[in-house]
Amino acid sequence: MKKVVSLFMLLTITITLSACNDKDIISFELIGGDASYEVGDTYSESGFIAKQGKTDIADYVTITNSIDVDTAADYVVSYTLDYDGNTETLNRNIYYREEGCSVIEGTTTTQCTVNYSQYLNTYIKLKVYYEGDVYNGSVHDIFGNVESILGEYHSLSDKYENYDGYINVRTINDSPTAVHTIDQKLFDLIDFTITHQSEVDNLFNLALGPVLQIWHNYREDCTLNEICAVPSMTELNNANQYTDYNDITLDEENLTITMSENMSIDLGGVSKGYISNIIVEYLDQLNFSAYLLNNGESNISIGGTHPVRENGKFLLAVSDPTYNTPYYATVYLADGDQLVTSGDYQQNFIVDGELYHHIINVETLFPERFSRSVSIVFEDPALADLYSTAIFSMSIEDGILFVDGVDGLEAIWYGIDGTIYFSANFETDYLNLTYE
Repeated sequence: MKKVVSLFMLLTITITLSACNDKDIISFELIGGDASYEVGDTYSESGFIAKQGKTDIADYVTITNSIDVDTAADYVVSYTLDYDGNTETLNRNIYYREEGCSVIEGTTTTQCTVNYSQYLNTYIKLKVYYEGDVYNGSVHDIFGNVESILGEYHSLSDKYENYDGYINVRTINDSPTAVHTIDQKLFDLIDFTITHQSEVDNLFNLALGPVLQIWHNYREDCTLNEICAVPSMTELNNANQYTDYNDITLDEENLTITMSENMSIDLGGVSKGYISNIIVEYLDQLNFSAYLLNNGESNISIGGTHPVRENGKFLLAVSDPTYNTPYYATVYLADGDQLVTSGDYQQNFIVDGELYHHIINVETLFPERFSRSVSIVFEDPALADLYSTAIFSMSIEDGILFVDGVDGLEAIWYGIDGTIYFSANFETDYLNLTYE
């Protein structure tokens, strides 16, 4: 009985003392953590808690900062409690970044995003990452430089429009037998394509323009005028007489090009990848910790290390060509990887229940239906674009043989019936999951 009473008295004394001590305990903490704002945004104070027991002592806290909302920089907001002879300071980091930029929560990494919608007849998205304040205030200049690259190559490679000050693909095609002096950039693009198309057994041909134009016209008639038909082999064969790329003459010294009569060139199956490579070379000169360039969903380039994923890789989705789901697979890509997709699901038309897409086999002069899409991973964006275009015109079996024969090249196919096929090392090197 004495032990029970003693224990009860001890417990009572302990609780009483704790209750007394609670009245003296000072609680001082910030509400919320660090915060990121865009330049021009009004800073909003998140607040703090300052109490002694249940007594509010917030009036004894002084808040100081040197925030300039019009300048991209790292700032510190200080909260100093000076109470009853005690002084304590808490700090909150406030990051002001340019429009489209913010600091990733829990890190010191800034992420900036820009979209371009007026180039290459597609939608382009660039996301860059940098550590600390290395590019505060200069990201928009960098994005402007990227836009200049896009704008110039768009004007040079466009086969539909002429532009003041440019001799471009449209100019060349309008007068194929003339001797055109062209910009070094366009010369290099054309020369690159001719040099490398033999690597895919000429299943890509930049001189296929006359045949591609026929298919384009039929697709437009169906899409815009609801007059849906398929060109005859006679029409296609007549055009195919003028598709020999050996009849293109390039003069490297004088930067000139001339072709035989009735010829036309089309760089659509290689230009996005080639231009992506130019942008990647520019970005690699900068001190970004990472970047992701999405050139029209079909050409994706990765640089650096992902700022928050443990494996340092980017997780990307591979579009479902049936549109039943947003994507049918997800893949991990690392520094230097390029993911390029060719498929039948964007530029197409239907005649008598049959789908006809825009990727034309140079041998049959018709679009092939071996698969719905192929996505390849390779280190060179320009070659990857050319490869994917050609591989899509191969049977899946021939495509796998081709891919497995090129070092560093891997691929995933979505078959006509929904079956998914892989090259030798795609699953182990890149695949995360597949979805049904």
